[in-house]
Amino acid sequence: MMTSKAANYAKVLFSLGLKEETVQQTKQIFSESYELIDALDNPIIKEKDKEAVIERIFEKDIRGFLKVLCSNQCISILDKIFEAYETLVLDSKNIIAAKLSYVTRPNEAELEQIKDMLCDKYRKTGVILDLEEDTSLIGGYVLTVGDMEYDKSIRGTLSEMQKALVRR
Repeated sequence: MMTSKAANYAKVLFSLGLKEETVQQTKQIFSESYELIDALDNPIIKEKDKEAVIERIFEKDIRGFLKVLCSNQCISILDKIFEAYETLVLDSKNIIAAKLSYVTRPNEAELEQIKDMLCDKYRKTGVILDLEEDTSLIGGYVLTVGDMEYDKSIRGTLSEMQKALVRR
């Protein structure tokens, strides 16, 4: 769940006009070192020490942003900020991201149909489709776009039937 704070910081990060590579490199560094997040989020560590670490590790362009996150004690939501930032980047390119969970992988023609449907429905020119095998679905698929989920799986159908029977 995206918080408004993370979304607002993502807008600020996007408005800085940094190279996407710089942001991705920063994301990579943080994803490889949870200790770094813990240290920068630790209220016991002095702010000047945190800033020294940021100066030493990160690209010049993104340092100021990271220092603001530290001083506002928001470094712990950095993963959500990056997630919202990536959505903004895709929106700026008129692309939408979606996730397709399936039991049997669709063929290329079916994948193209799904992408075309998403482009039409969301008025986008492109789709980044993340594919994931999920045998727990029993059959069918689940398509997730942002907060919307289209469940066309056997597991989802059985769950809906169970809910309907319980309501009786």
